[in-house]
Amino acid sequence: MIRFDINQNLKEVFEDGKLPAMVYISRQESTPEKISRPLHSHESICELLLVYKGTGTYQVGTSIYPIEEGCVAYYNQGDLHEIATAEKTNIGHYCIGITNLHLKGLKKNQMVPEGGPYIRHAGSLFPFLKTMCDQIYMMEELNPAGQLASQLFCASMVVIASQLDTFPQAMAAETREEEFISRILDYLNEHFTEELNLDKIAEDMHCSATYVSHGLKKATGMTPINYIIRRRIGLAQTMLISTDLTATQIATMVGYDNTNYFSTLFTKTVGMTPIRYRNMYLEKLRGRRDQS
Repeated sequence: MIRFDINQNLKEVFEDGKLPAMVYISRQESTPEKISRPLHSHESICELLLVYKGTGTYQVGTSIYPIEEGCVAYYNQGDLHEIATAEKTNIGHYCIGITNLHLKGLKKNQMVPEGGPYIRHAGSLFPFLKTMCDQIYMMEELNPAGQLASQLFCASMVVIASQLDTFPQAMAAETREEEFISRILDYLNEHFTEELNLDKIAEDMHCSATYVSHGLKKATGMTPINYIIRRRIGLAQTMLISTDLTATQIATMVGYDNTNYFSTLFTKTVGMTPIRYRNMYLEKLRGRRDQS
């Protein structure tokens, strides 16, 4: 009879053989009502996403990847990320939030090495991974035994996802233009809640406003002001679903003195009002608020 040393096998995947913990699993249905989740990050969790329907893009930092049915997306703790649909409906996907993950050779709460790639394709394993997500989503709500099973399934998902083949990528040295764009993004990410305009950004970056605007637009598809708005709204979403702060308090914290203006921008960007978004998302997350 062949015997397997499970503890030894775990130590080959996870540091000290310790399993990660699933914080939540959410399911985004492919519906006509488009709901945007602009650029945002998490301070204590990483995420694993499985796309089961639709097409679009997955942005991590300044890297943008096309995604489609069968793609697995990886998010490392602290990285800015966003999913955008290319269609008139939402991208159908499962999102699993994970903490206390320590894969061998990686930092804590890292799904993949820094720099990615952040997208892999499940290939023939897609039906199996989709079924696993279905089961985790269902069992997690049942009872303590179901919750334990969902935690173990989540650890299995991580093991399988970490072994998927990566897409081949051409490696190239960072150009001076790319280095400048990185400097702009670092500046905006540090100051986006402050009072900023294009002239102020250009002055602090020691270049022309036109150069800043055109350079960022070419690299990310967004002007500096658009980028600031999406960062502010992304942070506001995180606050709405992880705190009890009012919309007025959140508006001030992300950089808007006028609550009505904040609500208008939020609705235009996300597709619904701040309060409706809070209620909708908490219902999908079944009341859980750990989104940090």
